[in-house]
Amino acid sequence: MHRSLTVIFFVLMKLIFADTGNSLLPQGQSPIQSSIDASVNRNAVPFTDSLIQSLIQQTNLDTLIGTVNILSGEDSVTINDSTYLLLSRNAEHPHNDLAADFIFQTLNRYGLPTFNQNYNPTGRNVYSIQTGTDYPEQIFIICAHYDDRPDEPAPGADDNASGTAVVLEAARILSQIPTPCTIIYALWDEEEIGLVGSTHFAQQAFQSGEDIQGVINLDMLGWDENDDGLFDIHTRPIANSVELANLTVFLHNYYNIGLTPIIYSEGTYSSDHASFWHQGYSAIFLIEALRGGDFNPFYHTSDDRIANFNLNYFYALSKLAIATISYLSFNNIPVNLENTTNAIASDFILEQNYPNPFNPTTTIEFVLPRSDIVTLQIFNILGEEIETLISEKLPAGKHKYHWDASRMPSGVYLYRLSVESLNGGGEAFIETRKMIFTR
Repeated sequence: MHRSLTVIFFVLMKLIFADTGNSLLPQGQSPIQSSIDASVNRNAVPFTDSLIQSLIQQTNLDTLIGTVNILSGEDSVTINDSTYLLLSRNAEHPHNDLAADFIFQTLNRYGLPTFNQNYNPTGRNVYSIQTGTDYPEQIFIICAHYDDRPDEPAPGADDNASGTAVVLEAARILSQIPTPCTIIYALWDEEEIGLVGSTHFAQQAFQSGEDIQGVINLDMLGWDENDDGLFDIHTRPIANSVELANLTVFLHNYYNIGLTPIIYSEGTYSSDHASFWHQGYSAIFLIEALRGGDFNPFYHTSDDRIANFNLNYFYALSKLAIATISYLSFNNIPVNLENTTNAIASDFILEQNYPNPFNPTTTIEFVLPRSDIVTLQIFNILGEEIETLISEKLPAGKHKYHWDASRMPSGVYLYRLSVESLNGGGEAFIETRKMIFTR
């Protein structure tokens, strides 16, 4: 992660060249649109809750660990028929190109059109494009930087082999199914010296008029010393960035990932998502507790190794990232979740609805420690509001509400409870859970 508060922009005058081995795209042609404009398969898989759940379950911790070990020099790897132990991912070290070669061959192995974007003598982005079946012009990006700090030794396991591994894992899983929207799996170079690679890509995408709907940037996902599951989601009121952050929390709660997300609406500019903010695109940044007081003390040192990872935490964050990019590729950002937050109030008790599964009615029960303004809403699986059961000030104590779903189709529904001003301080409490209606 690049921590400078000033983003350094390099004005690069040459056009993008995308190298898929030996061939170059015609001068001036966008590699993104070139791939998207190719033959499009219209046989999309419709979104289902079970599909997203199955994609999450395919996340493989051994694969993630294996990728981190290769990129951080713990394990050797065969690249272009030769075996190497990667000693550095510094942009000026020859092994950084080997790391890029490893990323390229991994993405290429998944059957995706894969490109090198050589934007200066030392800088090289690597990315793959999975063309959408129904809305190929609508693009979502899951990304991370693969380079490491300039001085050696710095294995860079957490910063940022961790994020790189998750992007590659997302490509492995999602490349096996068609998605309605286009996904780009992108690994940036030279983040550590000023977000150079992502800046170049974002500028070129903007100049080409690419319709980038959202960017999920992953940087440092392995450190959780106190095992509290706390992690940051950084966003800003730029395009739909806030809605994208809210959706990520929504999916975290819905799929019971088991961590503690905190949204920072005045998010840091110190990683590659900022390159997209500067072009007016929606983007969020997922990172361990940078502002939550549990940041990796081995950051930019020779001890940034996978031996110091909290593997359960790394695994859970990986699943959340894959859940989010999966959902987006099928559904785009549901704007009616814009007020979802994750402030925590330990004295507010939300009981489970019962029975669950239910037919045709269910009871939702919660306890208020004091009188407060409460809203209880029902959503379908697409995030569309079905009904508001209550929205008023309630007295302290236990409350029960019944929902009659007899007019609704069978399926998965969500209920969201929000409390306006716990403890008199204007702090919101919002929690979302799922329930199943069966006829």
